[in-house]
Amino acid sequence: MKKHFLVLLCTVLAAGWVHADAGDIKARQQYMKEWRGLNKKMGDMLKKSDAQSFPAKEFAALAAQLNETAGEPWKHYGADSNGSGSDAKAAVWENPQAFQAAIKRFNDAAAALNQAAQRGDYAAVKASFGQVGQSCKACHKDFKD
Repeated sequence: MKKHFLVLLCTVLAAGWVHADAGDIKARQQYMKEWRGLNKKMGDMLKKSDAQSFPAKEFAALAAQLNETAGEPWKHYGADSNGSGSDAKAAVWENPQAFQAAIKRFNDAAAALNQAAQRGDYAAVKASFGQVGQSCKACHKDFKD
């Protein structure tokens, strides 16, 4: 009886880890999907406007949303979160210093974009938006399959 209980307990615990693993993967993918949508909306606004027609309030709301969630997905890159369905390269875990540096670049770029957007500074918004895009591309190049 004890043996069956231990086997059942181990199975339940292992299933929980697999579930947590899949949950972390889904959580970080959901943030990335949300960011893709925000970036598309912001990019479209910039393409369709100039300094006079820039929808500053709308853009500022999107930039604030990006900045507010900028630190969230990184919580879901635990040691056990490189399971099936993950697009993350092994470099995330093999080179954590470089991954942390990439995260910092993104977070800094998102904060700068938000600051420029809250001021309504069109030129700074355009420059900062480019920096966000560059940080995304660089991170995906190095850390995403």
